Amino acid sequence: MAGNETDDMRNRQAAVEAALRETRQDLFRFLVRRLRSQPDAADVQQDFYVKVLRSFPDLKDDDKLRPWMSKVLCSVIADHFRAQARQSQLEKDYVAEALTAAVSVEEEDVDLLVCVCLHKILPTLHDEYASLLWRTELMGETRDSVRTSLGLTENAFRVKAHRARKALRRRLEQSC
Repeated sequence: MAGNETDDMRNRQAAVEAALRETRQDLFRFLVRRLRSQPDAADVQQDFYVKVLRSFPDLKDDDKLRPWMSKVLCSVIADHFRAQARQSQLEKDYVAEALTAAVSVEEEDVDLLVCVCLHKILPTLHDEYASLLWRTELMGETRDSVRTSLGLTENAFRVKAHRARKALRRRLEQSC
């Protein structure tokens, strides 16, 4: 009985191999039309052959060989399109991540440049202006505490802050 099963297996394998040989060119043309790419068609055809040759022992009825192969082919084509969709999504995610990283690097570079530039330019301003800008803009002190410590009225503080920013802007435009 074991010999009979082995003969059946060999006969089934021979039938599968014959079917694959007979349909090789037609299958390739079909896949090229369906996938619009010869390299993709060759990949899918190869995957199809591997799947058929690995799975043919599960086939119990030789009369259902062609319908079974058709289902396997549909499955392989669907797998191919799913893989393409995943790849496309990964590429989109990668591009989005790369753009985000590039923007954050540029922002960090600009921040560093501005910081270095400010540290060079602030000492060239009038002492009162430099101190006012340093404390309010860079150290984060409240305007009221800076105003009080300098002994200025609200209006006088606003005028000095405006003049300090204007002087800083002129220096930045000159040097940066």
